[in-house]
Amino acid sequence: MAEIRFAKAHGLGNDYLVIEESALGARLPSDVARAICHRNTGVGADGIALVSPAGERRSKFRIFNSDGSEAELSGNAMRCAVTWLASRMEAPEPGLELTLETRVGPKRHIFRGRRGNEYIFQSEIVRPEFSAEKIPFRPPKPVAEPITEFPLPIGDEILRVTPLWMGNPQCIVLVDDLRLIDWMGLGPEIEQHPFFPERANAGFVRVIAPDRIEARFWERGAGHTLASGTGSCACAVAAAVNGRTWRRVKIETELGQMEAHWRETDDVVELVGPAELVAEGAFFLGA
Repeated sequence: MAEIRFAKAHGLGNDYLVIEESALGARLPSDVARAICHRNTGVGADGIALVSPAGERRSKFRIFNSDGSEAELSGNAMRCAVTWLASRMEAPEPGLELTLETRVGPKRHIFRGRRGNEYIFQSEIVRPEFSAEKIPFRPPKPVAEPITEFPLPIGDEILRVTPLWMGNPQCIVLVDDLRLIDWMGLGPEIEQHPFFPERANAGFVRVIAPDRIEARFWERGAGHTLASGTGSCACAVAAAVNGRTWRRVKIETELGQMEAHWRETDDVVELVGPAELVAEGAFFLGA
């Protein structure tokens, strides 16, 4: 029986188990993710965040969803990881920079402050991409880019969506009232839609004001999550591309608030938000 040490953290309810990759030994990360993330028979989480090495200001980083699939990027998983890394330092000062090497390049995170076990980071996410090839998004006929208000067929319904790439494939739906749409039912339909060959994360957005939106999330490989870092950024960008908001907005999630800024200088989206450490322990994985 193997003992795998972990730290559990969450970004506004989107929870991850941070693990040193060396602790897995020869075990497949996908197998470990499915076992440890199970809400009934494991520790429970939306995914695992693997770091290597720990204790450094620059670490390799991988993300696996609770279903065992590997994700390209996750804003909340990254914040959970750098929060754990910062917590292991003697006295991290605001302005501390930590870099994670991800599947889509190095991502810089700047420590902004701490409230107990909650750490605030400003994170560089990516420069969003709107090409169908990059997302990838493959409707039957070519479409003009950026793709906005695309009529996505789901059963007998047509959803007007904005697909984009935010380090991972995103499909954003702008709505007038989140209470009047079955986003929990539509989420898995969007995730598995044949137009998205690599599946998609679904975000549902209500614009409150030019500088404020409200969002709900359904993520590939995890399902309903209480928050999403890359999803929040995608929602902010989609609202701006559709002319509904400015390039800097606050995003209200189910458990709290983040802020996204789609920078004019280089088009990179940065995200400011919290992550909180809630537990550390060992998971006993059978042979």
